Amino acid sequence: MRVKVRETLSPYYNYGVVRIPEGEEVSGALALYLLETGSAVDPVDEAAKAWRPEGAEDSGSAPAADLDIEATAAAVLAWVGDDPERAEAALAAEEAKESPRSTLVKQLSKLAERE
Repeated sequence: MRVKVRETLSPYYNYGVVRIPEGEEVSGALALYLLETGSAVDPVDEAAKAWRPEGAEDSGSAPAADLDIEATAAAVLAWVGDDPERAEAALAAEEAKESPRSTLVKQLSKLAERE
């Protein structure tokens, strides 16, 4: 599995912070981890393109009608897709939580065109 990083990342992975520069291709378990955490990456190979968050609908199905803000970041982003209105709704729900996920807030802000 391979993904390409869209922006410089510094995820905590395998007991340490890993710096990944923009444009770098990442493979294997780290690539899967980046997909699972909803990081700013694009799939490169078929395995990465076929990957879906656990519990996600089949690729031909529409995302769930209702937002589950307690779901994984990847599932929230799958629900949002590229819809700015859904991004705004998800962002408001995430920011209302006691401990909002900063990476998810950043990604939702971009999708909602706040930045």
